[in-house]
Amino acid sequence: QLLVDLKDITPRSGSVPFYSSVTGGLLDTKALDAEYWYRNLRETVEFGNAAGALLADGFRFFIEASPHPVLGVAVGESVEAAGVEAAVLGTLRRQEGGLEQVLRAVGRAWERGLGVDWSGAVPGARRVELPTYAFQRSRYWPEPAPTTAADVGSAGLDSADHPVLGAATELADTGELLLSGRLSLRTHP
Repeated sequence: QLLVDLKDITPRSGSVPFYSSVTGGLLDTKALDAEYWYRNLRETVEFGNAAGALLADGFRFFIEASPHPVLGVAVGESVEAAGVEAAVLGTLRRQEGGLEQVLRAVGRAWERGLGVDWSGAVPGARRVELPTYAFQRSRYWPEPAPTTAADVGSAGLDSADHPVLGAATELADTGELLLSGRLSLRTHP
């Protein structure tokens, strides 16, 4: 009956690679005729081989777009068997559908490194760098050498005899007093 019902379909080659669970590998979509779909119902499912072929060809993101992601486990097993790093993600779940759930799934893929164009989901938005966390500090100044009274005198400066100010000098052109010093976490915690 299936061969009769599908006899008039005319499959065409597509632009997106198609990996078949009937053949277990990459297949030109112009082969998806009535006979293919009949074989799909009658022959052994080659899902594991198709997933292995995808991994061998360098695919590393697997997103299951179904009402309940049951094939994710099988893909995960193929990823483990191949010994590669890959993301296996579901989109929808029973009683949890809609655009919000799909965007959440795409966000999980983005977290794993998939390049995502968010402009369609958030029109007019722009990307900004996130602030670093408090424990991710970077120092951008050199560590000063410890200053002693001998260092001040050898630089032609007078000691300021002050806990924060390290040196004092009189400016030649104005006679004003210039005070200088160094603050650091080491000397002034």
